[in-house]
Amino acid sequence: MLRLLSTFVGLVLTFNFLLAPYVMAEEPTEEPIEDLLPAKSAQPDAPSKSKEPAKPEKKEKRYFGTEQDPRVDAGIFHVAFAAGGNFFIEPKLEASNKQPTGDYFNDFGFGGGVVFDYDYSRMTENIPLMLRGMIGYRYVLQSVHVFDLEGIARRMWQFSDSSTFGIGVGVSTALWYRTLTDNSPYEETLFLPSFILETGFEFNPLMVELKWLVNRFGSDSTINGLEFLLGIRL
Repeated sequence: MLRLLSTFVGLVLTFNFLLAPYVMAEEPTEEPIEDLLPAKSAQPDAPSKSKEPAKPEKKEKRYFGTEQDPRVDAGIFHVAFAAGGNFFIEPKLEASNKQPTGDYFNDFGFGGGVVFDYDYSRMTENIPLMLRGMIGYRYVLQSVHVFDLEGIARRMWQFSDSSTFGIGVGVSTALWYRTLTDNSPYEETLFLPSFILETGFEFNPLMVELKWLVNRFGSDSTINGLEFLLGIRL
């Protein structure tokens, strides 16, 4: 009996010894799970940004040629007080029928007023233009009081920061009141628009102006005169 038991144990041991290499070859070699995972970066992951709804883009204004310049003031404004003398010529008329006699009134007078200038030549754009207006009074021909309002456009030349020269043309609306004197045998009130040719200098704060005014033009009825003004800008 003992011999049979020892024989059975020997067969079992022999059988296990023979199967051991095959069993060990079939068992896979397992690596640690940590070695199979990708290496973690040293820096933490950036937090994810939530997507905001896109804002509508503003349409930019487009300009032809060059872009629009910043807004500038509409000219540099000056106010001046001016006074001076004048010399006017007017044909003499008969007191009864107002027909020309062939003679002329010609005499020196005086006048003055307030001058308003919008000077564009002093701007950064260097526009060679000045707009001049004047409200004034003049006494002419020994008997006439003239109240006028003038407007002149001038072409400017700038010589320095304080001196300019200009030539201009314009118009005037004037009310003439003729009094009764020895040289004027009748009294009347006239509305006489006039054409103006003008030139002058500005030596800031001084201004000098010479004007030729044609108040009426026609055969034996032309009234015209020269006026010289000297002013001071405020």
